Amino acid sequence: MKYLITLSILCGFLNLHAQDSSKVRTVQSIVTLKGNMIPKTDTTLVFYDEKGKALHYYQYDKLFRSGLYSLKYSTEKATYGKQIVTRLSDEEVSKFSSIIREHTELKNPFIYKGKKLDIAPLTAFYEPEQLANKIIIQVYWYASCGTCTEHFTALSAFIKELGDPKDVIILAITTDNNDVAVKKLKELPLRNAQLISSGKALSDAYQITAFPAYIVTDRNHVITHAAVGSSRLTLPDLKEAIKAVVAK
Repeated sequence: MKYLITLSILCGFLNLHAQDSSKVRTVQSIVTLKGNMIPKTDTTLVFYDEKGKALHYYQYDKLFRSGLYSLKYSTEKATYGKQIVTRLSDEEVSKFSSIIREHTELKNPFIYKGKKLDIAPLTAFYEPEQLANKIIIQVYWYASCGTCTEHFTALSAFIKELGDPKDVIILAITTDNNDVAVKKLKELPLRNAQLISSGKALSDAYQITAFPAYIVTDRNHVITHAAVGSSRLTLPDLKEAIKAVVAK
């Protein structure tokens, strides 16, 4: 049970999804859990807020997933021994934010912040001149990955707020076939995105092995943002990265 609680809280800070297995990343290491090894969450557990009010699963799960709360045993007389959902201090939030960014940063020989993107793999879909002087945003996703598409609506609204900049190319890259991908994008559109379906060759070329993944380059194709997974920082950091390169 203790393991299940810990896993639930960690998922509030970071969710990584891979096609062949689910990965839970901790500060120390990455633990790979095959489908039949992933423990089922006990949704009957009851925790308490700091005033002693009972919180059921649907209530505390939302708090944990915000990344702003932790679980502690109470030492107060009225709630002694109970597991209390506690708001993290600003210092703790800052600490966890640093941990999240460190462990969601995408780094491999082909993709890392500060490296110039090799556009050769993209020329299978675009002529080099179509990519010249363009900001390129790559979004790696697949249809059955809920966290891969959860930010599409907000990201679309953000792109609209920026005025739909013409020098930005948004690539929605998926390993799904075209029919599956198109159906999903009709349900959850990604504004101005150009779909690349059956894109395993592209994800292999850039060594993208976990989803969702986000890569942002400036007009010189230098990578300014490269992250993988889903956390409370995913969307804010992605928006900040896009805003920065558009403003230059």
